[in-house]
Amino acid sequence: MQLTDATRPMSPAAVEVVGPSLPLDLSWCIHAAHSDYLRSAHPALARLCDQRGDLLDRVVSFWSDGMTCFTEVQVMAYYADALSVTDFSTYRTRAETALGSIPLDLELPSESSEDRKRILARLGRLQGSARLRRSYFDLLNELWSAVAPWWESEGAPSVARTVTDVRRTLDRGVKWHEVVTTECPTFLEHLPEIIERAEGGCPVVLGSCAFFGKGLYLELPGCILVGFGVHGAAQVARAETEQVVRPLRALADPTRLAIFGYLKSGSAAVSDIAQAFHLTQPTVSVHVKRLREAGLVTAKRRGNRLEISVNESATEVLAADLAKLLSVSA
Repeated sequence: MQLTDATRPMSPAAVEVVGPSLPLDLSWCIHAAHSDYLRSAHPALARLCDQRGDLLDRVVSFWSDGMTCFTEVQVMAYYADALSVTDFSTYRTRAETALGSIPLDLELPSESSEDRKRILARLGRLQGSARLRRSYFDLLNELWSAVAPWWESEGAPSVARTVTDVRRTLDRGVKWHEVVTTECPTFLEHLPEIIERAEGGCPVVLGSCAFFGKGLYLELPGCILVGFGVHGAAQVARAETEQVVRPLRALADPTRLAIFGYLKSGSAAVSDIAQAFHLTQPTVSVHVKRLREAGLVTAKRRGNRLEISVNESATEVLAADLAKLLSVSA
């Protein structure tokens, strides 16, 4: 989903990771009421379906406009600065307070014209009726209360661990769109333009969800919001290991590893290395090229000599990464 609003820009942080997020996970609980796939994909939601089918029926029938998700929950969370809220009463208070400031002429480029009309109509109706607002938030509270015990004991801690891993991965220089994945068709279709806008300065907010389905994507001029699940930790792990694999592949060849070890004692020209290892200079040049491509060595011309040196900073990073990956300590 994509939201556009020019009246409330966010802070200029390049990439922010949020979670646990009650509003985002609440959205997935609502979606589960309409989705056989999501109910079957998550045990806690399956139990909710089995034990509180009546509640899900009331969620489905609350809006009779034919739209099967409550996008307005996320819109209100954004305007209320409540994406990181973990307590329903806090979310409710902030959302009700912020509701009146949400303009009813929002552009929603990712939505069909009909869905946009439905979303804005819902917000308008909530703004205009205290009775409807009370019924709406009471229903959301009842739904959230049914899943809160699992979420607080298992879901939120899992999200917190995933968020920590994602932040560490981003700190290592991995691009945000390589860390998280989503099956949202709109997001995937427009990913190149989304990346371009992000690189142009539009902040990205990555939100981790315990009840994640297939995709979550909302966009405002001041915020590109992309949701991902705790299963995204697998993508995080792959992103981290990808940073280690390239130099390790370069060092996997015994001769290249020996050359790298030789260079640790000091810089040397290709001719020096060739003489030390009894290799031809073209052969050494190929090995040096692979080490340079992996960032493990650098080349600097001194007069007529091209001297090869170990890239100490890259080596230190590789050693730290390996220590982290191989460590079994808590």
